[in-house]
Amino acid sequence: MDHETSDDIKRHFDEVAKGLRAEMGALAVGLRGEIQDLRRNSDVVAEGLRAEIRDVKRHSDVVADGLRTDIRDVKRHSDVVAESLRGEIRLVAEGVAGLDQKFTMEFVKVREEIGEVKTLLQVSYGDLGRRVQALEGKHPSG
Repeated sequence: MDHETSDDIKRHFDEVAKGLRAEMGALAVGLRGEIQDLRRNSDVVAEGLRAEIRDVKRHSDVVADGLRTDIRDVKRHSDVVAESLRGEIRLVAEGVAGLDQKFTMEFVKVREEIGEVKTLLQVSYGDLGRRVQALEGKHPSG
């Protein structure tokens, strides 16, 4: 190969290399720009996410406060109902105790009356027994 052809090939490669360098430089500039855009966009997205997280936290705080208030209200209401039930249970217990006393007194009276009737029956049967014996003595069996 002669020197002139060699120089032509070298110039051709230099031009191709120069063109490739230019294209690679343009690509690098474009990539840097896209990377910067991505960074800016990621910062915007990150800030948006942070804002949404703050909003969600605020909302959850409001909901939690509402739940705490509702729980306090339900507890207060259940305390009132429980106290009312305690009062009603006391009244029922007092009524049962009163009935127990009343029944006990009535049972004592009934037992006394049964005892009196039993005594009267024993006296009456004793009296009847003597009369029967007296009648049997007057009329010999036979």
